[in-house]
Amino acid sequence: MKKIYRACKICKRLTYDSVCPVHGEEKTREDWFGFLIVNNVNSIIANKANIAEPGMYAIKVRS
Repeated sequence: MKKIYRACKICKRLTYDSVCPVHGEEKTREDWFGFLIVNNVNSIIANKANIAEPGMYAIKVRS
């Protein structure tokens, strides 16, 4: 079975889990658009997106 990335509505972090690993009880959603891979949290893009930890993030999460 193919694994599908899911995104947290609050922090937009991408994960395979049905619950956000950062926000505990926040359910993740399959309906998201685009993604960023952040290696350096001091980059201009990470600062504009308010990202404080390296990882994969969705650009837009629909509810």
